[in-house]
Amino acid sequence: MQQSKALKEGELFFRQWLRSPKSMGSVIPSSRYLAHAVADVVAWRPGQYIVELGGGTGAITQGLIDRGIPRDRLVVIELERALFEHLRLRLPGANVVQGDATKLHEILEQLGIDDVGTVISGLPMVGMPFEFQRAIIDQAFRVQRPGNFVLQYSYSPIVPIPARRLGIKAQLVRWVPLNFPPASVWLYRRTAEFVHASPGR
Repeated sequence: MQQSKALKEGELFFRQWLRSPKSMGSVIPSSRYLAHAVADVVAWRPGQYIVELGGGTGAITQGLIDRGIPRDRLVVIELERALFEHLRLRLPGANVVQGDATKLHEILEQLGIDDVGTVISGLPMVGMPFEFQRAIIDQAFRVQRPGNFVLQYSYSPIVPIPARRLGIKAQLVRWVPLNFPPASVWLYRRTAEFVHASPGR
């Protein structure tokens, strides 16, 4: 049963990659090793929400659930229709939204959510236009309290964004060689200089 489910999810993921390779970070879904690595680093306390950008087939979300975060405290944003429909079926009780991550603040306002513990990005940032990278990073920090961090998982061995240009201090917090392809988990914080220069963000 589990093997059949994994095969179906892999097929869905691959079909989506064929349709829109630039919107997908890999040709296969993330593994449970990566999911648990991400979940291990997430900052969350009861009452808060965790936001995931680019839910894919729900592998990372399942890692958060396995950690013990209630489904109703998970917000999963997915732009692609086929993946969104899959996530709605796989994750009953979670807040699954078909939407644009560059409009995250608007999405959370509509949901009445204003206390976010961590934003997780699975979006393929490497090679994306700078304005897209900046929009994602700005939105991810805008919906959180000052001092919070953003997590990014990536299949790139180097920082997937131009960190200094974006006012970000990037730290590699997990390396997951058992994932295919091997993956890294990055933790982003705003630099003190950026926070000082951007009051009210």
